[in-house]
Amino acid sequence: MPHTLDRSPLGATMTLVATVVAEDVARRLAELGLRKGATLSCTQRTAGGGRIIAVDGSRIALGRDLVRAIEVEPVTG
Repeated sequence: MPHTLDRSPLGATMTLVATVVAEDVARRLAELGLRKGATLSCTQRTAGGGRIIAVDGSRIALGRDLVRAIEVEPVTG
């Protein structure tokens, strides 16, 4: 069942389901590898409520509001 990225446990492998953001923000996220179907994991929590995300061999820092707008679901199997 999908939930927002801020509720994902550290280290869990997730699949990006949707982004609920403006079109220009969604385009930038896609450029960074965060697009529908991407496999990612949260590696760290930041002091301000954001997350460090591992995706496609890169680590990306996302702010609190952005991680609350990204819907993911756990990878099964």
